[in-house]
Amino acid sequence: MSVALLLVASVAFAQAAPGLRVVNGEAATLGQFPYQVRLTLNVGNGQRALCGGSLLNEEWVLTAGHCVQLAKSVEVHLGTVEFDGGLVLESTEFFKHEKYNPLFVANDVALVKLPQKVEFSENVQPVRLPTGKEDFVGESVVVSGWGLMETGGPVSQDLRYATLKVITNSECQKTFSPLVVRKTTLCARGDEKESPCNGDSGGPLVLAEDKTLVGVVSFGHALGCEKGFPAAFARVTEFRDWVKKHTGL
Repeated sequence: MSVALLLVASVAFAQAAPGLRVVNGEAATLGQFPYQVRLTLNVGNGQRALCGGSLLNEEWVLTAGHCVQLAKSVEVHLGTVEFDGGLVLESTEFFKHEKYNPLFVANDVALVKLPQKVEFSENVQPVRLPTGKEDFVGESVVVSGWGLMETGGPVSQDLRYATLKVITNSECQKTFSPLVVRKTTLCARGDEKESPCNGDSGGPLVLAEDKTLVGVVSFGHALGCEKGFPAAFARVTEFRDWVKKHTGL
C-alpha cells in the first residue's frame, strides 16, 4: 500500500518525454474536467507536494486528508489542463477529517477553503455530488490528475485521465488488507492497467456517464502504479454528511 505524497520541489517541472501517458491514460482537453484543481502544498523546509482536488462550489475544494496533513499553505490552480497556468489562489484555511487515521488510511478526505469566491466559466465549474448510497460496482469511472506517468517517472505536464471500472470491496481486499478497505473505501481498476499514481492523490473519480463525484484518490499498491492492481478511493457517498456539515452543500 502506498500513500506517500509526491514531493515536487525537484521533479515538478521535469519535461515529459513525447508519447508517454499517465499510466496508460490520455491527455485531457481544456474544459473537459472543469472541476479539476491542482494543489501545490507547502510542507515546510522549502519542499512542496503535489495533489489534486475537486471544486465543490465557489469557495470549497475537496481533496485527500493525507494531502494536507503536513501542509502549511495550499496553492490552488483552477481552470487549466497545463501544469502551470490557470487561476492561482493561495489558501491557509484547510482541514482533514476529524477521524482521519494515516495508519489505516481511514477517512482520507479534507476540505480547502479558497480565499475568495471564484467565478464560474466554461473551464471552471463545480463537480456534481452524489445522492443516495449506491455502491457503483461495475460502473465505468474516470480518474484524472497531473501525477506520475509511471512509477519513478516524471509528473505529467498536462492533465491526463483514465477510465476504470468499480470493483467490489471484497475483490479489492484480495489485494489490500480489510483493515484499509472498509465501507468508506471504493476501489477501481483499469482493463489495460490504467491507474492513478503519486501526485494524483486527492483528485476526482467521477462516473463516466454524468461526471458525478464518487471517489477521492487515496492509495495504491506499493509495487507500482502500472502493475494492474486496483486503486483505492475515499467513497464520497460516505462523506456527504461531513461535507454538508462544513460547507452546507
